[in-house]
Amino acid sequence: MDVTPIPGAALGAVVDGAHVTGDMDKTQAEEIWAALDAHLVLVLRGHETPSDEEFLAFGRRFGYIPKTGLTSGAHPDHNEILIVSNLVEDGRKIGVGDAGWMGWHTDYSFRPRVSRVGFLEAVEVPSSGGETLFTDMYALYESLPAEERRLLHSYRVRHALRTGYEETIEEELQGEVSLGEGTGQIKAEDGTSTIHPLIARNPRTGRRSVYVSTLNTERIVDLAPDDSRKLLDGLLSHAGKPQYTYAHTWRPGDIVMWDQLGTIHAKQAFDPAERRVMRQVVGIFDDPNEPWRAEAAA
Repeated sequence: MDVTPIPGAALGAVVDGAHVTGDMDKTQAEEIWAALDAHLVLVLRGHETPSDEEFLAFGRRFGYIPKTGLTSGAHPDHNEILIVSNLVEDGRKIGVGDAGWMGWHTDYSFRPRVSRVGFLEAVEVPSSGGETLFTDMYALYESLPAEERRLLHSYRVRHALRTGYEETIEEELQGEVSLGEGTGQIKAEDGTSTIHPLIARNPRTGRRSVYVSTLNTERIVDLAPDDSRKLLDGLLSHAGKPQYTYAHTWRPGDIVMWDQLGTIHAKQAFDPAERRVMRQVVGIFDDPNEPWRAEAAA
């Protein structure tokens, strides 16, 4: 397995020859974790295309993969796999999304247990457009003056599932998020919104990120609405700046793995007459408090 930083990119590396199955050995799994910690976005190439079961098993080496809870848009046999596509077959969308721009977000920020890592595989890609953009939110935190960082540590933010998706979530999953094999459950606030601290901390590296996005962040609950909007707009003006952003041009078979706590991502528009089909799984934290557990604010 070779890890090569992407030339000229603000973040990201290409990983060639990874064993993309669930029986990957512990040494290689830790090598991938270390590469992700260093580069935030990994482009996996040079591997055999995994089956649905292998794709899920690979993702599970890096954390718990919950069911999407979608009644449409997920894999019919593996609800944990999200199908991202603009295709309509027999009058029905086969996945979620369309050919338009998708704004900056990080997956499952609206749930009590937020996402730790994401995996997205290109099955079919358009001839142009459809790139996925990743912006480094650790870099935003680290660029701020110490006094501003201390202030941001005192704020809490409401995240909510974007409008239009509520009716596709299974009713029993709107009120809770399963903790997996155990019997414990976490009650979600209205099922599709949760309040989190504004600053998150990566438990592996200790790096802190500004945990907000344009798509799912509603407001800073500790501020008046106008003050909240002004601060969020200022923070989110960071998204997409070239010095902090990597734009991934997809090739069929690419699997991109990224740090969901320290980056936000977006999708460029493409010609709706062309086909784009992706498989996605999302790994979440075992402990809902883990990303918010930190030493004294720096």
